Amino acid sequence: MKTIIFPAQSNQSVAILAFDVSKNTLNMTTAIGGQRSDHEFPNRTPQIEKQLLIWKQRAQMAGYSQVLVVCEPTGCYHMTLLATAHRLGLKTAWVSGEAVFKMRAIETNDSGKTDLKDPHVIYTLASMGKILICRHYDETYALLRQWHALYEQADIEAVRTKYLLASQIKVLFPDYDFQKDFLYTRSGAALIEHYGANPQRIIKETKARFCLQMKQAVPRMRQTTLDRLYSQALSSVRNQQSPRLVDIQQWRFLQLWEDCQRHKTRKEEAKSQMESLYQELCLFDPSLPHQQQGVISTFYLARIVAETGPVSDFKTLRKFMRYAGLNLREKQSGTYRGKNKLSKKGRSLLRKVLSQAVLPLVKKTRLYGSYYHDKKAHGMSGTKAMTAVMRKFLKLIYGWYRSGGQFDQSRVFTCESQYKRAA
Repeated sequence: MKTIIFPAQSNQSVAILAFDVSKNTLNMTTAIGGQRSDHEFPNRTPQIEKQLLIWKQRAQMAGYSQVLVVCEPTGCYHMTLLATAHRLGLKTAWVSGEAVFKMRAIETNDSGKTDLKDPHVIYTLASMGKILICRHYDETYALLRQWHALYEQADIEAVRTKYLLASQIKVLFPDYDFQKDFLYTRSGAALIEHYGANPQRIIKETKARFCLQMKQAVPRMRQTTLDRLYSQALSSVRNQQSPRLVDIQQWRFLQLWEDCQRHKTRKEEAKSQMESLYQELCLFDPSLPHQQQGVISTFYLARIVAETGPVSDFKTLRKFMRYAGLNLREKQSGTYRGKNKLSKKGRSLLRKVLSQAVLPLVKKTRLYGSYYHDKKAHGMSGTKAMTAVMRKFLKLIYGWYRSGGQFDQSRVFTCESQYKRAA
């Protein structure tokens, strides 16, 4: 559900409660009663509920029809305040951290920051209408976003663990020179399962016995691969230290390997949950796109919608682009004309997901292959060309949703007026 905000300067029936939020304390400023007053109380549900009910009653007695609770995002400490306000039927909104930082210097002529000063700055921004819509999702959208956050965290940890694993195997097995992905194949998994990737354990057996053991685990494993592994194990043990040191190196390697498998399992679980939730959303909103072979999978649709929330909240493509931070900003002063660049003010994770989604689509034979390579042929850098593709793709998702129809590749590079004339 989307909360509708009425700017205070155009509707005097809105009472503003401006909060600076910290872990344990809420500092509030309001002008209910005729002049601004400051208040402080604990950031705990009972105290928040008590105070909001008091100020709601005071606002009604003063003739206000609505109460707006506004604060700056804090990561997690604001959640109790906004959830309580929403439950009590109050309006909620954000002010951006950047706006607070800049307005603080204007209003106070001071670059300092205090818990008493910030609520006044937030109040000023809210009274000017410089606020952002605070969106309260229903259960399915909330679950989808939460699972996506868990997937992203597991993915970050998986990348970090793989980096550590690649470093650790060079400590344990110095002359190992296979590609980094070898460990994650069936052959690599067999090497770890039977020998812990420890060259000392490998050479304790004869080469014939080692090859037999590995062939039993992976029957199609090449003999040349087995020869390389055994040869590298023989050379690696020449400079290795005491067996006790090797044991702890192997223990660390196996610990990282277990971590890697755990992160992989978490990603698979999160992916499965997200796909199920997206299919559930499609039942309630048939306009949501369905997977299209060679364009986008259900998983990536789920990732995009997890970050955007209900696409119906965005009345124009421009607002959709701004939410993703893919809108262009211009620098101009007098005769100076700067280059147009992305604002990058929106959700960074959404931009990351879009970049991953379009990466396979810029191959020459794929959907955006010609568009992407034509941009590069005319001197545009690869990064900028990819950004142009991301903007195109986000526009495609928005138009696909608004049409409520099936994917039509003929419309991807045709503007609406041309398409209507052709029809």
